[in-house]
Amino acid sequence: MLSSANPSVRFFGALTYTVKLNSDWQSIPQESVSQLLLQLLNWFVALSHGPRFITQKLAATLLLALIKFYESSDSLWPYPVQDVVISVARNTPIVGTRESMDDEAFQNIVQRLDANDLSIVLLFCTTFAEEISRADVPRQSRPALYKLLLDSTPHTLAVIKPILTTPPSSITSPDSFHLVLVSVLKSFRAWTISCVSADANAPVVSTLASFLPSVIEFLQIESDKAVYATVVDVLIDFMEWADKLVTSESMKILIALFSSPYAASKIEKIVATTEDNHEDITEAFLNSFISFGELVAKDIAANLGRPEYRRIVDLTAELLRIPGFPIADESVSNRTLEFWDLFVESILYDDDGALLASAKDVRFSDAQSIMMHVIALLWSKLRLPDSSIAVRWTQDSRDGFFAFRKDVADLIESSYQLVQTRLYSVLVQFVIDSMSVTPIDWPGVEASLYALNAITQSLTSDPPEFELLQTLLDSRLVSVLPSSPLLRARQTSLSLIASAIPYFQTDAGKKYIPVVVPYLFQCLASPSLALHASRSIFQLCSECATALRDDVPGFLSIYRDMLTHGGAIDAIAKERIAGAIAEVLQQGVDDLTLRTVYLSDLVDMLGGYAEEAVRLANDPTAVSSVRDIAASALKSLAMVGKACRGVEDIDSASTSSVLDNHWNANGASGRLVKDKIFKIVGAMSHFPAFAGDITIRQNATGVLKVGLSESLPGPFTWAPDAILGYIRNEIVGVGKLDTLQPVLTLAASLVAAYSSSGTPDITDLCIQLLEVLYTGSLVPNNAVTSNSDPDVNQGMLEILSKFLQRYVDVILASPYFEPLILQFGVAMVTAKEPLVVKSAVKFWTDLLNLSPDSQSPAIAHAIKQVIDIAGPLLMSAVGSAISGAAPRSLVTEYAKLIKAFFRTNTGHAQQWLAAAFQIESCTADKAMARHTFVEKIARLRGRPPTETIVKDFWIAERGQTIDYV
Repeated sequence: MLSSANPSVRFFGALTYTVKLNSDWQSIPQESVSQLLLQLLNWFVALSHGPRFITQKLAATLLLALIKFYESSDSLWPYPVQDVVISVARNTPIVGTRESMDDEAFQNIVQRLDANDLSIVLLFCTTFAEEISRADVPRQSRPALYKLLLDSTPHTLAVIKPILTTPPSSITSPDSFHLVLVSVLKSFRAWTISCVSADANAPVVSTLASFLPSVIEFLQIESDKAVYATVVDVLIDFMEWADKLVTSESMKILIALFSSPYAASKIEKIVATTEDNHEDITEAFLNSFISFGELVAKDIAANLGRPEYRRIVDLTAELLRIPGFPIADESVSNRTLEFWDLFVESILYDDDGALLASAKDVRFSDAQSIMMHVIALLWSKLRLPDSSIAVRWTQDSRDGFFAFRKDVADLIESSYQLVQTRLYSVLVQFVIDSMSVTPIDWPGVEASLYALNAITQSLTSDPPEFELLQTLLDSRLVSVLPSSPLLRARQTSLSLIASAIPYFQTDAGKKYIPVVVPYLFQCLASPSLALHASRSIFQLCSECATALRDDVPGFLSIYRDMLTHGGAIDAIAKERIAGAIAEVLQQGVDDLTLRTVYLSDLVDMLGGYAEEAVRLANDPTAVSSVRDIAASALKSLAMVGKACRGVEDIDSASTSSVLDNHWNANGASGRLVKDKIFKIVGAMSHFPAFAGDITIRQNATGVLKVGLSESLPGPFTWAPDAILGYIRNEIVGVGKLDTLQPVLTLAASLVAAYSSSGTPDITDLCIQLLEVLYTGSLVPNNAVTSNSDPDVNQGMLEILSKFLQRYVDVILASPYFEPLILQFGVAMVTAKEPLVVKSAVKFWTDLLNLSPDSQSPAIAHAIKQVIDIAGPLLMSAVGSAISGAAPRSLVTEYAKLIKAFFRTNTGHAQQWLAAAFQIESCTADKAMARHTFVEKIARLRGRPPTETIVKDFWIAERGQTIDYV
């Protein structure tokens, strides 16, 4: 194949060697490796005048053979570069020369190589450095290969040094020289970076680094784009390893280069170009300029007084004048942000993060002026494009542009400690100036509001910026925003209002609440703005409720219209507004009677909203929307309930008995509201169209859970027997077990809410709950073969765990104890579903950890009896699981149960676990290992190393050392 006249066939011949080496290299006898290398080098030399992609593959294959036989690479081929040079010069392959040639003799051979031969040698050098530095080279082979690389550096330098040190002005045959120069530069770059990776402190690294000034000289060759671009690639790579490769002499040259009129002319050309298609050399220079800026940003910050550094800063800022939108039309602005981030950080903080600069520091004043100028330039980049431009953007362009805006916002926020209130004032003025022209410059307004929001959301206390915010609100901004054709201008204004909530809480800010609230509610009418507006409204109502108390009737009127005519408005927005109104009622309306009237109106609206779902239920085309409407009504009620939690404080005017009478007495206005809420929940839960719908159940139970954490009577605090009645009805009428998980979660929350010592005792209710759970067929007669839904099993276990906090006696005395605990509870420890197993383990560990001192003697004795019965069963299940039956993800859970048993019942647990291992016959060695394991666990008595020992035992029993699920 390699002898074929067809280049493609020759390439596949080389590739065949590569594939064979990768797949079957171990079949090659050690004594045949030298012959293989010689054969490959022979073809490399023989085909050196052919297409480069073939010789490139042969060079890579040569290096692959060295990598595969790395252990003997030093003896197989101690001087690879020298041998390749001699082979190419003599057109005869030589491998394994035992001694290095005299420097002068070797240099004479190199000088006799023609351009093609030199390019072939350089190709080998480049491939050598690149291949042994690949990430997929085995770690164990790298030391030997890196040694070979470092030892070969003198020969490589002998090849590349004459070209690297040639002054550009002395080049007599540019075309042929440039071709070789590109190859030399690529070899120099690859070899140097590979040597740094091998040993950054090796003497050859310093030698290689000393050639960088000579490389920089080749930037004079602008006529050859390939040379120029390759020089820039070398510069960028060296700057990435600056601490090892950029000497003090090289740094001086680079500073002079990038602060020179030459650099200024390149950047001027870039800025003057209207499209993102700069000349190749200009684009290449720009890449190196930006990389250098990132390298020296900290030095620049520390030496702003030096003219050359200040010029670099000014040139970097000048790049922000490039026309076009970031990412879509130009990518330079985005790439400069890293420099400005580093610059600001270095001005403000030292390396340990301590605040460094102050207003008295001259650098601080200079840096402040610089960043004010930079942010002003970036402001123009924040402006949104016209729709005629944006419509042509790809999704990637849009995403990139808005990611750029986010990065700029982060820069503004981080630099604010430097620019301070001065920037806020300028941005406010930008808004006002943008509104003063005809037509209004809406992109300018939006960009300014966007930048202001980045600052405002991080303001604390009562800053001077609040006075400037007042200037903005005194302008005509709020009055003209509703008519803005730029939707995002209104979206950004809504975000700014939300960020300015602390201002509206001040005495000065309260008078502007009537200014912004109507605007916020106006925005609700737009589906595209409703979510933003509702978020701002909710935050404003939550934090400034007192100032909004007189607006409740208007809010209710607007909300009624939203529910009736706002079909296109997102349901989340409707839910937030319900919560926002309730927040005002909670915190702002002191009169309990008036508050109840308002709450009754709000509940009536939500009831009507729910009835709309019922009305539409018979429309087959509206099934999905019907369910969504019902779910939204219930979510809204839950939002109202959360806002109404903790409304009252116990004081002389509002005692617990007064509240109890208001919210719970038959016929009381508060009780009527409670009944309405409960009726809505029941109606939605039991409506035939929603029967068994898990979404409806989740939201209905969400409403009922709201008041369980309350200690005072309120509109959402129902008696526990009412909630139990709901649970019973749901379980008895269930059609599909897999939809019951929300109901079981409600039951667990109910038990938990009445488990602390300060709450009423609900023992009788817990007895009924256990009966409901059992008679509702949630626990089958034969729990071992249970195929119940895992969510139901998990919910059952969580309820049983809640019983242990206060009502363990109810479980122990229940007629359903055996099927619930000894059958179901034990069986679930080895269930198929990990979450069920975790819940079962938690139940048993909680039971084992119950302190006998906190229980009556009778209960403590009963618990002991339970453990005596369940212990052998549980230890048998756990023994089987940790013997390899359990997946890795559950070994920790079983270790927890073992720890709990051995901490509380060491003697019995040891017997039970030992007996569990004896059930299965095994070899004598395995039996001894299991016996040793049980003894170790027993000695630890549940102390921390138990878990590690259990994991190691599981791995040993599996017979595998890998850690997998």
